[in-house]
Amino acid sequence: MDIWNWVEKLQGDLRQAGQAQNAHLLNRLADEVSELRVDRVDALLPEARALGKALDNPWVDVYVGHWALRNRVGNRVEGESALGEAVALFERAHREDTLECPQSICVTQDLAACYGNIDGPGWVPERIEVCDETLGRIDPSWACFQCLSCEKADALLDDGRGQEALDYLQVQSDAIEACGKEVFDSFPEMQIKILLGMGRAEEALLLIEKREAEVAASGEYEPANCTVPRRLSKAWALAQLDRDEEALQQLVPWSELTPTYWRLWANTAAALCRRDPARNTWDLGTRFNTIIEHFAEVGSHRLLIEVAALSLELALQRGARWVAMRQLELARTHLAQLRQDRGAAALVAGLAARIDALPDVAPLPVPAAELLVWLNEQGEQNQSRDPEREAQWLLQAQAQLPDDEALAEMAASALSACGAQTEARALLWRFVRAHAQDDGPAAYTLMRWLTEQGDDAGLRQLADLYRGSVPVFAHWCEVQRARRVSDWPALEQAAQALLAASPGSHGARGTLARMYMETGRFSEAQACYAQLVELLEEPNAAHWDHMSAASAARDWDAVRRSAAAIGMELSSQDGVVEEPWGWVIIRSEENGEPMEYYARRSGPVTARIVENAPANRAQQVGDWVVFDAALVHPAPEEEEARENFIPTYAQVHVLERGGFARSWLIDGAHPGEDAWNAFVAAAEAQGWQVWSHSRPDYTVTDPDEEEGTLPGLLFTVAQPQDHAPLALHRFLQQETAKWPHPHCWLRLAEACDQDRQPHLDVIERYGL
Repeated sequence: MDIWNWVEKLQGDLRQAGQAQNAHLLNRLADEVSELRVDRVDALLPEARALGKALDNPWVDVYVGHWALRNRVGNRVEGESALGEAVALFERAHREDTLECPQSICVTQDLAACYGNIDGPGWVPERIEVCDETLGRIDPSWACFQCLSCEKADALLDDGRGQEALDYLQVQSDAIEACGKEVFDSFPEMQIKILLGMGRAEEALLLIEKREAEVAASGEYEPANCTVPRRLSKAWALAQLDRDEEALQQLVPWSELTPTYWRLWANTAAALCRRDPARNTWDLGTRFNTIIEHFAEVGSHRLLIEVAALSLELALQRGARWVAMRQLELARTHLAQLRQDRGAAALVAGLAARIDALPDVAPLPVPAAELLVWLNEQGEQNQSRDPEREAQWLLQAQAQLPDDEALAEMAASALSACGAQTEARALLWRFVRAHAQDDGPAAYTLMRWLTEQGDDAGLRQLADLYRGSVPVFAHWCEVQRARRVSDWPALEQAAQALLAASPGSHGARGTLARMYMETGRFSEAQACYAQLVELLEEPNAAHWDHMSAASAARDWDAVRRSAAAIGMELSSQDGVVEEPWGWVIIRSEENGEPMEYYARRSGPVTARIVENAPANRAQQVGDWVVFDAALVHPAPEEEEARENFIPTYAQVHVLERGGFARSWLIDGAHPGEDAWNAFVAAAEAQGWQVWSHSRPDYTVTDPDEEEGTLPGLLFTVAQPQDHAPLALHRFLQQETAKWPHPHCWLRLAEACDQDRQPHLDVIERYGL
C-alpha cells in the first residue's frame, strides 16, 4: 500500500490553493529527518504543527507527530524524555478520526523504539507484542510492514535471539517480494546490525559490500540515514576483523554523526584504541562524555551503561581515574532505572572493582599556589595541553585554595573541555556563591555557559545572587536571558538599566542597537550606533553598523556621513543612495534555512536581488534589501581566487518588495544563444524576470541524437503578482514553438488547468 497517497493529494490541494510553501513543508519535514538535520527539523515543527491546526486536519497532526518522534527517538535516541509524547501520539493516532490514517501505523514504531531506547532488553516482550499487534492489521504491501518487522527484529536481537531475528527477517522479506513489492534498505541494514551484534563480522562485511555495489550500479541518490550507518557498520566490521587502517578510513567524522549512531561509533573507536593506545586521547574521552551526558539527559538508561563501560575502560587505559569514577557513578545512577537487570549490575560491579584496584590520584607536581604557572610552562614546552590529566591536579589545588579565582576558572574549563559540563558548572556555582561581592571572570564564564545551555532559571538565580552587590552584573544576566529567548521588552529594560548604572558600557549599547534592528526600530538602532561611533577609539565597525541602521531607516544623509568617515566615496550628494556597485550574494532565511541569491549592490549596505527564487520558495527577486557588512564567508587568501570572489552578506531588512509572484520552472534542450537572448528580451518586455539556473555542463538526453545528449537549459520566469500564470503559459507556447526541441513547464500547465501530456512526453523523451 502506498501510504503517501493522501499526503500527495493534500499537497496538490494546497498548491492549487496557492499554498505551495505549505505543500513543500510536508516533504521537507520528512527529508530533513532522513538527512539527519535534527536542528532543521526542530525549526520546521512549529510551522508544521500550525498547519495541522489551520487545516483542522487530524491526519496532518499524526503525520507531523510521527516525524517529530522520528527525530527524537530516531535521530536523537531519546528514551524517557520522549516517552510521554510517544504514548500520547500512539493514543491520539488510534482514535476514530485518525485510525484510518496510514501514519497511525507508523507511530507503533515510534513507541516501540522509545521503549528500546529506555531499556531495550528490559522491554522486549512489550516491544514484540506491540509490533505483532500492528503487523496483524496490515499486509506486506504496506511500507510500514518493513519498518515494524525491523523493529521486532531489533527487539529479538536485544533479547539475545540474533539468529531468530535473522530468520524472521528472511520470512518477512519473502512475504514482501511475494506480493510484488521491493525490500527497502532497512532490511539489509538491520541484518548487518544483527550480524555485527553476534560477532559475525565477515558475513556482515559481505552484505555491506553487496549493498554498496547495488547502490553504485543504480546511481540513485541515498539520504544520510542510509549512507552514514552503512559506513559506520563497515568500520565496525573491519575493526572486528582487526583491519584497523581500513576501519579508520570508513569511520564517519564525529561532526557528521547524530546520537542514533553514537553507539556504533563508540564500539568501533573503543576496539581501535584497545589495539593502539596512542589513539586513546583526552579529546576522544570528551566525545564519550558527550555521548554519556546526552543519554543521561534523555533517559536512555541501558545505552548509557553500555557506552559508559566502553568509556570507562578507555579512561583507565589513559590513567584518567577521576573520569572513570565519574562515569561509574553515572552508570550506578542509571542502573536503578532499568526495567530488568539482564547482567547490567554485574557489569557495573566489575568496573567498580577495577577502579578500586587502582592507586589514588597522583599528588600535585608542585604546591597548589604554583600549579597554574607550572602547567603553563609545561604547555609551552610540550606545545599541547591535556585537560583530562590537568583536571585531576586542578581539582586538588582548587580544594586547597578555594578562594583562588584563577584556579577555580581553570579547573572548571578543564572539566568542560573533557565533557564534564555538570561538574564544571557546579564548581563555578560554588565559587560565585562564596564570592558574590565580586563579578570576576568566574561569574562571567558561568553566565556565558548558562546562556549557551539555555538555563533561564540559572541565569535568574545568578542575577539574584549579584543584584545587591554588583547590580551591573545582575543586569547583564537579565540581558543574556532576555536575548536568548527573544524577550525584547525585558532586554530593553535590562540594557537601559545597565546603561544607567554604567554609561560607558559599549557592550550594552551594542546589544540594545542589535535588538532595535531585530525588532524594526531602525531609528533607535541608528541613534545607538551613532553614540558608539562617538565613543569608540576604533569606530570603523560601528560606522558600518550605523550605515545598516541608517539605510533601514532611510536616513541617507546619515549613510553619507558614515561613508565619508571611513573614506568611502559616493557618486551622489543627496537623496536616496542608489548606485551601481557590482555583484553580491544576499543570504536570507526561510523557515530557519539559509537561502542565497545573486544581487546587484546599490550602496554601502544595500542591494537589489536579481535571481529568481526556486519554485517552492518565497519570491525575493526585485527586493531592495539592507544587509550586514560582515562577510558570511571569508574572502579566499589566493589572489587568483579573490579575483572571482563574490562576497556574501546577510540580509537584515527589506526596504522594498519586488512585487513578484512565485517563479515557474522551464526545462529542456538549449535552443542556442540567439534564440535564448531573444526569448529573454521578449519576456523582460512583459515585465517578467528570467533567470537561468543551469550550469555550463548541464545536458539532457535525446535518443534521436548520435551522441545521445544535448546542451540543456533550466530556467525560471517570475511574473508580477497581478499577472496571470495563463499569460506566461501562452507566451511560452508561442516563443518556444520556434525552438528545435520542445520544453517542459509541467507545474505551470497544471496551475493553469492546461494539458499535462505534452510536458510529460518531454520529461520522458529528454530524461528531465
